[in-house]
Amino acid sequence: MRWFRRLWPRTLFGQLLLIMVSGTLVIQLMSSSIWFDVRFAQVLEAPIRLMAARSAPLIAQADCHGGRLKVPAHYQLRCAESVPEGDDDPRRGRRRVELLLHQALEYELGQAQEVHLLKVQLTDELGQPIVWRSLFGLRTAQAHIQFAVPLPDGHWLTVDGQELQGWSGESAWVLISDYLLRVYALRIAAVLLVCLIAVRLCLRPLRRLADAARGLGGNLEQPPLALDGPEEVRQAAQAFNAMQQRLIAMVNDKAYFLAAVSHDLRTPLTRMRLRLERLPEGEHRERLRQNITQMDDMIGQVLDYLRAGEQQNLQHVDMDRLVARLCSDLGSAQEPLPIEGRVGSLRVDALLMQRCLQNLLVNALRYGKEVSVKLEVAVSGVFIHVDDRGPGIDPRLLATVTDPFVRGEGSRNQASGGYGLGLSIAQRIACSHGGELMLVNRQGGGLRVSVLLPG
Repeated sequence: MRWFRRLWPRTLFGQLLLIMVSGTLVIQLMSSSIWFDVRFAQVLEAPIRLMAARSAPLIAQADCHGGRLKVPAHYQLRCAESVPEGDDDPRRGRRRVELLLHQALEYELGQAQEVHLLKVQLTDELGQPIVWRSLFGLRTAQAHIQFAVPLPDGHWLTVDGQELQGWSGESAWVLISDYLLRVYALRIAAVLLVCLIAVRLCLRPLRRLADAARGLGGNLEQPPLALDGPEEVRQAAQAFNAMQQRLIAMVNDKAYFLAAVSHDLRTPLTRMRLRLERLPEGEHRERLRQNITQMDDMIGQVLDYLRAGEQQNLQHVDMDRLVARLCSDLGSAQEPLPIEGRVGSLRVDALLMQRCLQNLLVNALRYGKEVSVKLEVAVSGVFIHVDDRGPGIDPRLLATVTDPFVRGEGSRNQASGGYGLGLSIAQRIACSHGGELMLVNRQGGGLRVSVLLPG
């Protein structure tokens, strides 16, 4: 079963083609027995008619009391007082041969003639039956036919003769090639064409469904799928649209709940600040002030995270100027932020993209050193690389460090703060623009965080 799984095609077109071609070959092989049975009588048609034409004068002049007749080559005549026994052959082809012989003799004699077919087979030069192979002309075949007719004097005349097969005089390989080409190759080509048409017609809505499923992670508000195609595909598209609406409702409810909770939390925080001002100066007052500030910052980041996935105002923005302004604002004489490359203008939300790049630059300045920015235009899109020379991130955390509230500072700086939302916000902003956020440790130490945006 393991080798079968390796050979089994992975695409629907490959599976459908394999099933249809295999089924066609199996059906063709099963129906070949019927074809050979019919062909057996058709191949013998010319020899039987020829034999009837040569036997008719012999039957008309036959005399079982000593008369001598001129018998053609490969023919033998015998007289018997009763009906000779023939071979027991239940094939339908034998019945067709007997009917054909009866019709041919009636035509040659000009009157109805009773005929008993005793033996019929295709033989080679040595007299060995080659019924199946003779149909392909692999060897020179002869029709060996034996029948008996009643004579007016009460005797039975047995005619035993041989005639060459009347199918084709072409070579064996020409016949085989023609048979394989027209019966098998053309059918397989027709099945392939049918598969191509079926796959194109049936897979088109499936591809739209797959594309919509891939794009759902980056944009829940994408247009619903069109309900067309086969009934099963329409049902799948309808279920997908319903699932999309449920996801939108769930995300909206979650965002509304978190925004409401965050907003409501700021009311008691404001009252706590007012009451804190009435307390005397001291260590406890300073600690409370720091706690309130941390809670307010955390609430602000949560709200920023919720707003990060929403594209509000897409417009063409000069990314070179945006990056230069951010680097100028965040850089310093001790830690400059050099920029390399240019990417030109992109259609983005300026405020969200500024928040995304600002989070990346702040993280790089907080956890590393020798921070630099590289702008690059590639085939897959536009890259904005933020490089630093810090401790990097534990490779085991690279896949999850962009999740909300996951902090990678254990491998970067034990003394740093943060709530684990900076990279999450940057990733949501990149995804909302149809892009991607990628992190990779640099050789020699440090981290590269890349924002990929559609060009």
